[in-house]
Amino acid sequence: MTSVPWQARPSRNARLLAWLLLLLPIVVTLLYPIAQDYLQAASLLQRISNPNAAGWIANYEVRPVDVHDTTFNFRGKPIPARIYLPRGLGFAPGIVVVHGMHELGINEPRLVNFARALAASGFLVMTPLVPGIADYRVQGESADLIGTAAQSFAQQLSVPKVGIVAISFSGGLSLLAASGPQYAPSIAWVASVGGYYDLAHVLQFFATGKAVRPDGSVAHLPPHEYGPLIVVYDEPQDFFYAPDAQTAHNALKVLLSGNGKASEALTKTMTPADQQIMQHIYHKQRESLAPAILNEIDKRREELAAASPAGHLRFLQMPVLLLHGSDDSIIPPTEMLWLERDIPKEHLVTALISPAIGHVDFGSKINLRDRLALVHWMALMIHEARSTTGGKAPVLPAGMWLAPATAARALVR
Repeated sequence: MTSVPWQARPSRNARLLAWLLLLLPIVVTLLYPIAQDYLQAASLLQRISNPNAAGWIANYEVRPVDVHDTTFNFRGKPIPARIYLPRGLGFAPGIVVVHGMHELGINEPRLVNFARALAASGFLVMTPLVPGIADYRVQGESADLIGTAAQSFAQQLSVPKVGIVAISFSGGLSLLAASGPQYAPSIAWVASVGGYYDLAHVLQFFATGKAVRPDGSVAHLPPHEYGPLIVVYDEPQDFFYAPDAQTAHNALKVLLSGNGKASEALTKTMTPADQQIMQHIYHKQRESLAPAILNEIDKRREELAAASPAGHLRFLQMPVLLLHGSDDSIIPPTEMLWLERDIPKEHLVTALISPAIGHVDFGSKINLRDRLALVHWMALMIHEARSTTGGKAPVLPAGMWLAPATAARALVR
């Protein structure tokens, strides 16, 4: 046998290059979906922070969005909802976005911008109205409504499950819904932004400015005046004489909408003692309300527990992502530590406390490190959205309204 001259044998570098060329398509195939998730996350973050953001990152794979109003059935009542449909996609995962505590509910501008930005990134988005949250009340019934919204949206899309992105107090309620056997089969994953673990913790924080960590240590933070205000608004009869309770409730609702002068005008018929309480509220003198708020914790302990995910999280069977602002003065970031402790480790995808957001607002000036951390969090959320639904949720044709869950589903595949 004649041997090949050494000059004719491929060099080590040539063999290495051949292997690299062979592996390159495999590497690109594996990494492209991950890179795509991060580019979409960066684009989404820019458009959430600034609806008028421009540039190739902000416009990365952004699609036009059609918006339609609809309803779904909850305990025999039609509940308003809004659907955001990205154009030009054959398939898209479904996401329920639950608003925070604001009287405008699904019409709140920041929520509308977030839902539209998410849909433009290639997701079917439903924003259900949660009447209790829109009226500044946190009730266990709202968790059932959120779970029903997820069931309804999944049924309308003819898919087993949809994801949930929940903001502020809706975060704790959504985790409570996802922990229940009735709703869990329809929920693919949950992302909580600024959510709570135990409402009793939150009320204690409103009264004292002390936020307790799971290890027993205490963080001292000045609570936003909005916090004590919603406690008084929710149970005015516990803070005012009976004849003044409804007047106080009405005045506080006007104050929550941002009209302090109109609110104060409503209090003129109240007793001098109750007018003094209202003056403490107008002048943000939280300390005077602290004893009564602490009494609310004892008086409403069962009610608060029924609306809290504390004690239920061990039943979670789906991926969970947590995000909280480090300077949140409404729901303190210590609440995320409690959630992180109790959520089963195999289901906790990520938990981030970030100085880049306040309660639920993304800051306009974010340093590079914090921006990258947010992009990473959003990329993980996008990955969960695409992987847990298999990307098989049908997109409706432009102009077609989604029927309520109880109606026949005429969906185009």
